Amino acid sequence: MTLLTRIWLSLTIVLAIVITILSVLVKLQNEAVYSQLLRQRLSVIAAATAAPFRSVSELGLPIATIRNAEALLNRAYQTDPAISNIVLLDPSGKVVWSVSDEPIPFTARQMGRAMEEGSNGMWDLETAAALVSGASILDESGEPSGALAVIYPTEELRTHNSLISSQIRMSAVVLLAGFSALAYVALRYRLRATVQTLNDIATRAEEDTVVATRDFADFHTALVAGTAKYRMALANLTALMPADRGGSPPAGVQSADAISVPDCPMAVAVSRRLTLLIAALVLGATVSLGAVAYRSIDQSFAPELERRTKLIGTIANDAIARTLQAGVSLDMMVGGRDFFRSLLHDFPEISSFALVTNRPILEVGDGPPTPTMLKTGIVVPIVVDGKAIANLVVIKNAGYLSREFRDVVLDLLVVTLVTILLAVELVSVMTNHSLAGPLNRLDYILKLQAAGDFSRTILAHGISAVDQLGQALSLRAERLGAMMATVRGLPDGNRALQLEPGLIIPAGRPLIMRFCSLSDVRLPLFLIAAADSFSLSFFSLYVRDADNPLTWLNPGIVISLPLAAYLIAIVAGSPYARPLSKRFGHRNLFLFASIPAALANIGYFISSNVVEIIFFSVLSGIGYAFASLSCQDYVIDAAPKEQRGQALGLFHVALFGGFYAGTALGGVMADRLGERSVFLVCAALILTSAAMITQMLPAASHVSATAKTGDRASLGQLLGAMTDGKFATLLFGIILPQTILDQVFISYLLSLQMNALGASTADTGRMMMIYFLMVILSGSLYGRLPAGKISAVTITVAGALLGGVTLLAAAAMTGGWTMLAAAIGTGLGYGLVTGPQTATVMELAEGRLAHIGSEKIVGTVRVMERLGSVAGLIVIAGVAGRFGYSAGMGLIAILVLAGVGTYFIYHVASPGLPILDGRKA
Repeated sequence: MTLLTRIWLSLTIVLAIVITILSVLVKLQNEAVYSQLLRQRLSVIAAATAAPFRSVSELGLPIATIRNAEALLNRAYQTDPAISNIVLLDPSGKVVWSVSDEPIPFTARQMGRAMEEGSNGMWDLETAAALVSGASILDESGEPSGALAVIYPTEELRTHNSLISSQIRMSAVVLLAGFSALAYVALRYRLRATVQTLNDIATRAEEDTVVATRDFADFHTALVAGTAKYRMALANLTALMPADRGGSPPAGVQSADAISVPDCPMAVAVSRRLTLLIAALVLGATVSLGAVAYRSIDQSFAPELERRTKLIGTIANDAIARTLQAGVSLDMMVGGRDFFRSLLHDFPEISSFALVTNRPILEVGDGPPTPTMLKTGIVVPIVVDGKAIANLVVIKNAGYLSREFRDVVLDLLVVTLVTILLAVELVSVMTNHSLAGPLNRLDYILKLQAAGDFSRTILAHGISAVDQLGQALSLRAERLGAMMATVRGLPDGNRALQLEPGLIIPAGRPLIMRFCSLSDVRLPLFLIAAADSFSLSFFSLYVRDADNPLTWLNPGIVISLPLAAYLIAIVAGSPYARPLSKRFGHRNLFLFASIPAALANIGYFISSNVVEIIFFSVLSGIGYAFASLSCQDYVIDAAPKEQRGQALGLFHVALFGGFYAGTALGGVMADRLGERSVFLVCAALILTSAAMITQMLPAASHVSATAKTGDRASLGQLLGAMTDGKFATLLFGIILPQTILDQVFISYLLSLQMNALGASTADTGRMMMIYFLMVILSGSLYGRLPAGKISAVTITVAGALLGGVTLLAAAAMTGGWTMLAAAIGTGLGYGLVTGPQTATVMELAEGRLAHIGSEKIVGTVRVMERLGSVAGLIVIAGVAGRFGYSAGMGLIAILVLAGVGTYFIYHVASPGLPILDGRKA
């Protein structure tokens, strides 16, 4: 397979995955929104039908005493032929009146739970067979005396969803074919010079006359030098061998060696040439499908919104007609204005009503309707005794509809962003596998052979120029190794030592190299982070609804127990992650961690009470701690030291990208698939990530040669590390305040403060997503800064200051816009800080604190992070409970600013510590 074909196929696979996932997510989002619109329309019927029953109940009379109850239900039943039943229920869920004899598709417990979650006496639920919208009926003391439920079969919903799914599916196929063809043409044009140069070098590898382009100048120079070394070694070994002896390598399995190398200039140049092109293709496909999906959703929602408006007009029309039939003339409707005002209050999608004959008789709304508005409004004739005597004009509230569609657009943008984040991870894996990885491997073995080292080979299969060169260079090492084995087996085999001293040739088969890179774990890390955060939007409700055998505890404490168990499990498991990864390998530790993580989600699926959920939360915490930390340790060990900070920045991009995706999609999937089914999706994601790790990671990973292993650190040594000024200011001035900011402000205070400001749950969720998005953006920025240009201290101080200042401003002037600024500032700051802080910890662990052991230092930091988050949560919760949420935010900001001030002062006051130059600080 040629280089062009390999890259094109990989990009096509990425496009197919992205388009497929976006199609599924858009389908789920459309189903959720359309279902909500249907239930809202049914709630209009339920509210209007329940009004007479509420009036009777408020007088203290049983709802069963209404004589015309059946007529009222039948009149509501006729407003929509698709309604299957309308029922009047008593508080226990027993049917008092029913339009049809069909069984009720919900239980009394489901109805009770829906009532608890509803608001203003309205509630709804969805079962496999029906959509239900209901209205609670309260007595004079405010206690439930019954409920009215409108039942709607799901056939129309399924038909509508099937139609939209077909449109999206066809659009996806067309877009995939179009963008795949466009990708081939664009890649062919963009890689034309690169492919031609590589082909020339591959076909004339041993010729010195090949003229390489600027990007491949160093590559060609190393090839020429390596060829010269090979010819010299071949000639010398040939002279030492008998004429009748040939060189054949000894049988047996070759050893494997896993190493990490920095990106070579050749791979960087070619990758940069393709980055914008690949990003444009993926983004273009995503946005195109999103635009098509929005258009389809817009067209599908319009008829439903129109039916809602007509329904409201019909309800108002019936009330007016009944008044006229009672003998009240149009001009004498004294209570008509109050009636319409109550309708406007209950149904915000209507801006005004107008009762019109040859002139407007009654106008109620935001303002007098203009002639244009009267012409474009929905006209409902008022018929009395078969004669139309007036028209009721219902004028829609454009602002309300705009807000409804704004929410649809925002939700669609969230889904699109999630897909783009996944695309980033897929493209990273694709480019590393198809382009950067092969070029880096080829460059590395070229430099080895240019230095006279023929002790290594690489795995290269294929027909591209890169594969051919890799095979040729590996064959050189194989041939020389076989010849050396033959010469060393001769009686005077020691003569082989008389070869040039700069040559390294094994007496046998050379080692096969296995290369490590951040891309090996980015996608599995993204998936397992997403799986861990899928249930964030509903997990507390899931715990609350479970059976509670711990009745002697406060219900609020019971709900928090699974989260506490999860955090405690992470605290207990974190110190052992690095020692275990060193002993058993990063891959094996991840695979081990995937077992309890997957079992925990399966356990959540089958759990029936809080105790079981707590147990599985412990498994989930252990699994997530080991899985995520094994990936982080792999990056620490695999990345070259000069690129460690960049790699860790990109590591956190993948991690928080998974958090963003899981948080954004968990609620959507729970709404369509059910809460329990989401846990099965999480288990599937974890198993998928484990399968990827099996394929991408070597069994034994490279470990930094300077790291100490086997030393057992005492408590005194660890306490001694705390007295090291650089380590102490980093731990207590940067790491712990940033952990408290991330865990306490984002996971605890932000939602409470937004709720106190009157924000909806959706708005709060979007605020959290903005935070995660800022972390991703700033982490990506740091990961792409040139190594050695800006010090870690500078970046750390800037990031911490940004987060602390914006959070302090939000605490001082709490409002919607300042909270948005805090989410943006803290996200950007946290993303900038995480990469350099971890890199600095590893530099200390492998440097001035190496006598303690890197795994002990890293384990200590991880335990302190978790303990700090738990202690910070308790303290901040106490302050917020006593003095308000703003006070809690202010305390966090002060901790962050005091910590970064201490960190900065120490580095300014300490001679010999670089502040502005170089990454090492």
